[in-house]
Amino acid sequence: MRWRELTGQLWKFHRNSLIWLGVLLILNLLLLAALEQFVTPRVAERESNFLNRQSEVRQLLRNQGGATNPPEQAYLMAAQDLSKFFQTIPDYQEFTGLIEELLVLSSRARLNITKISYNSAQLKESELLKFGLNFNVSGDYDQLKKFIHSLEQSSRLIAIKQIGLQGADDKGVNLRLNLETYFRPGGRDT
Repeated sequence: MRWRELTGQLWKFHRNSLIWLGVLLILNLLLLAALEQFVTPRVAERESNFLNRQSEVRQLLRNQGGATNPPEQAYLMAAQDLSKFFQTIPDYQEFTGLIEELLVLSSRARLNITKISYNSAQLKESELLKFGLNFNVSGDYDQLKKFIHSLEQSSRLIAIKQIGLQGADDKGVNLRLNLETYFRPGGRDT
């Protein structure tokens, strides 16, 4: 009997609060049902799609020999590659060897370089010296093609920055070259 009296008093004095509590409870149950019916399956489907695509990307990287290494290992490999690269760049003492190689390559193509102008600059981000070389050669098209090909095949790090062709007289074509290469400062008087 006491239970009925207690609920009766509760209903009498807190009717509005109990109605709101009941409404909130029903809303909670409706939201839970909506989540279970609509949102949870979509989230599960998208998560499954994401995991499948991630697996496909990993498989593609493995098939293409891509890097699946952790960042630390990738960093170490990059540092080793950079070290090997810097070791292939000759000391400044080899600058005359570069000029000699250019003259030999032009001679093999039956071309004559009479004057080479150059400028140098210290790179800000490293200790390397950047050299720009400019010169002209004249000859027929086959000779120039052979010369350019031999420059590209050189074991030295030579970048052809600019190339210009001009018609010449009976001698054929005039080729203007702007090359760029790098040296370590070893043996250079500063």
